Amino acid sequence: MKKRRLLSCALSLSVALASVTSVVSALSFNDVENDTTVSWARASIEKMTEAGYIKGYEDGTFKPYRSISKMECLLLMSRMLGVEEDSCADIVSAAKTAYDSTVSKYNTSYKTELCYLMYLGVLNENDLVAYASSANANTELLRHQAAVLMAKMLGENTNASAYNATTPTYADNAAIPTASRPYVEYVTAQKLMNGMDANAEGKPQFSPVTSLTRAQMATLLSRMIDRVNKYVYTGTVESVDLDNNVISVTQKNDTRERDLGADAIARVDGDPILLKNLTKGSEATFVELGGHVQLIHVTKAGSGENTPDTPTTDGTVVYAKVTQLAESSSGKRITLADTEDSENTATYTVATDCAFLIKGSKAGYADIKKNDLVKVVVKNGKLSSVEVVEKTLTVEGTLTELEFDEENHVYLTVDSTADGEQKYVVSSLGAKLKRDGETAEYRELAAGDKVTMTLTSGKITDISATSSSVKFSGVLSEIIIATKPSVTIMIDGKEQNYKLRSDAKIKIKGADATIYDLRPNITVTGTLDGSEVKTLSASAVVTNEKGEFSGTVTGVNTTYKVITVTDESGNTQSVYYSSKTTFLKTSGSTATSRDIEKGANLSITGAENNGVFEATIIIIK
Repeated sequence: MKKRRLLSCALSLSVALASVTSVVSALSFNDVENDTTVSWARASIEKMTEAGYIKGYEDGTFKPYRSISKMECLLLMSRMLGVEEDSCADIVSAAKTAYDSTVSKYNTSYKTELCYLMYLGVLNENDLVAYASSANANTELLRHQAAVLMAKMLGENTNASAYNATTPTYADNAAIPTASRPYVEYVTAQKLMNGMDANAEGKPQFSPVTSLTRAQMATLLSRMIDRVNKYVYTGTVESVDLDNNVISVTQKNDTRERDLGADAIARVDGDPILLKNLTKGSEATFVELGGHVQLIHVTKAGSGENTPDTPTTDGTVVYAKVTQLAESSSGKRITLADTEDSENTATYTVATDCAFLIKGSKAGYADIKKNDLVKVVVKNGKLSSVEVVEKTLTVEGTLTELEFDEENHVYLTVDSTADGEQKYVVSSLGAKLKRDGETAEYRELAAGDKVTMTLTSGKITDISATSSSVKFSGVLSEIIIATKPSVTIMIDGKEQNYKLRSDAKIKIKGADATIYDLRPNITVTGTLDGSEVKTLSASAVVTNEKGEFSGTVTGVNTTYKVITVTDESGNTQSVYYSSKTTFLKTSGSTATSRDIEKGANLSITGAENNGVFEATIIIIK
């Protein structure tokens, strides 16, 4: 274990956590070595003293049964979290700058340690009142209070405070203060703390208002040390994915995803910022606790942005409201907010050659005001153009793509003369939509439609679309089954790829069919709605003679019911199965498609239909 730097001066409190000038082995403490009643804690005391976290007294004793004070606990927490370590020196310095005035309200000699804990997000000012005020600092730390502090030390305050045990673990649950109960259950589930003596019925009791002794604290910290698993490193922010609670960090050209803790905090110039507002390219010191990032201490802000809902592609046009303008030695910056979600913000650096416009006239950075509605262009992660626009705008162009996300947002990508191809979002309140003069739904829109859109505060509130349907005839050369299926058709000697509309009507020899029924090399006719297939009719699918072959499974796609099989010669064949396919094991017993895994050996009987093998019997060897 890495040795920690020890304080050069002795610590003293009313109930002292006394220091010695050198690390003392637990076996050197007279009252530990010679007292058999404390043997249960001897290993933990030795481990913690050797690590430099907990210390003995100048008279060579440890005083294992002395109660520990609240301030002593905070000091121990700060040591375990690195307040004395060189790797955290910059963070400690920033912490003192950020919280010195706050901590100075309390009569304490341990400002640095308290500032550091606040900077990490482990303590807040309410905690200072409860644990560091003159009235409370030197009072005994009670067991239920220790449970709260241990959870916070792990960066698990959010999870612990919401923890809900199915049934109370302890018989004296009613004696545990209400606010502390979820914390007690949480640290118990994490096997960090357990009960004291059982009651008359043999049920465990937590004894919440019993004071914690130095020996007990040493044992608790010993359990905590591996769980905390503190890791401090420097790197560059690449992206933040709040949906999956991960942050992508680059270290020496190695980019990896790191888990974000529920209580993770990011700071720029000492001030906390929303995680989603961390800018791409920001250089930072990261502190991990318990296997997840707890602190992102930004030392140099990046020029990109990382808000998930804000487009970042070079050349992207963004409509937003100005919420903040700032200038520093690093340049000019503008913070923008979504016009319908004020908490969805992103901060951009202004390019030195940025063009400013107000009502079509040339302007400057100083002319941009807070709450202005602006249309900005992002290039190379910086603002290359900022134009103050009216609340209501009109955009005309050709629809190139229609998208829906998991949160039911609707996006239209439109190619217009003014802005080129840009993505616009429909207002959260919805938009009036007409297609070919009739009220329509968003899914009826098709690539190639001519659209006129009204934007209100940067969001689509009205759409007028005109379709461009044309008929086609050709030979089907490729079928692509994917999230957005498509077909390739040979028309007039030239292959063209078209997406299938979600509501595309497919018929084979006059009967309703699906994309799974289509086969290459058949003649098809149909209608294009914009650049998407709206209807498709095919001639009868030709069925070849039955055949059989054997091979090893190299791929299974249960969604599209396709098995990829490779024979002994290395030839690969895609095999389609259906509800009519019979699955058997070599024993003769019935099987299902779920029994087929990569690496399995199969014997397959079926028929090749226009180049696609459809299985009638599959035997799993």
